[in-house]
Amino acid sequence: MVPVAVLIGAGAPPSLMTPASRGGPAAIPAGAGVDQSTAVTASAAVQAFFATDLYAKAFGYVPQVNADIGDRVQEGQILAVIDDPETQAQYERVLAGVQQAKAALDVARRQLVGLQADRTLQLLTLKRQKELFAGNAATAQALDEANAREQASQANAETGQANIELAQANLQAAEAESQRLQALLQYTKIVAPFTGTVTRRLVNPGDLVQAATGARVAPLFTIQQLDPVRVFADVPEPNAVGIRLGQAATVSLYEPPGHVVHGLVTRIARALDPASRTMRVEIDLPNQEETLLPGMYAQVTFGPMTVAANAPKHQSTAN
Repeated sequence: MVPVAVLIGAGAPPSLMTPASRGGPAAIPAGAGVDQSTAVTASAAVQAFFATDLYAKAFGYVPQVNADIGDRVQEGQILAVIDDPETQAQYERVLAGVQQAKAALDVARRQLVGLQADRTLQLLTLKRQKELFAGNAATAQALDEANAREQASQANAETGQANIELAQANLQAAEAESQRLQALLQYTKIVAPFTGTVTRRLVNPGDLVQAATGARVAPLFTIQQLDPVRVFADVPEPNAVGIRLGQAATVSLYEPPGHVVHGLVTRIARALDPASRTMRVEIDLPNQEETLLPGMYAQVTFGPMTVAANAPKHQSTAN
């Protein structure tokens, strides 16, 4: 994400006055304000940096809910658990099948060792019978029998090798099935996809939830990342071509009155909405104390190109 420099104006919470201390956007010098004589004003709204609805992909009862609205959660944290005993039983049965397949493969390998030893013996026996037959010390019948046993031992060895390949294929199939069921069991855990805040909870312990395969299934949780936040402004068509990355922007919130935040343009859509004939412009602002709430309305004033000296170079030079 492209960082944005900010400086909290009069009436702003003190927590937003030192974002650089937490590795966030750098502060703009006090003199880097917006020239109102050439300013462009647009309506804006505050939105979470990331926001996602979490749905169930498994069917079952919910015995455990670990998070509620307002809770800060970490990436990978389990928010709720869905009980799916049928899938669990299938997984345990398949694990037993994997062990059986491993044992069958081991038996096949041991059998092949015995068959190969027998083939070696039959080759030596055939060689001796040939030598005896050449010296008139063995009959043709004895030579034919030795030759037949040698061919049978070769076929047995090849069958033993085929049995090993079959056992290996059975083991791979069993392991693939176990991995599939293990993946399904992972869906019984509702996990936070990123570090953020639970802003909505629609599940209770004991609820019967369904997999989100239809359009009418409600989410279980809504997670939002509130630090930083995005401020989206829709700039009218006559002024859109004058907006540049790194351009100074003053964000004036309607509530609380007088709450002003100075930042820089972070992203530009570079295309107009054909319905509203406006261009979407984004300003990222640090929100360590979470005083900027998603859904707040604001007014953004864009001034001439004014970039802090310590802002990233590509912010001030990109078109």
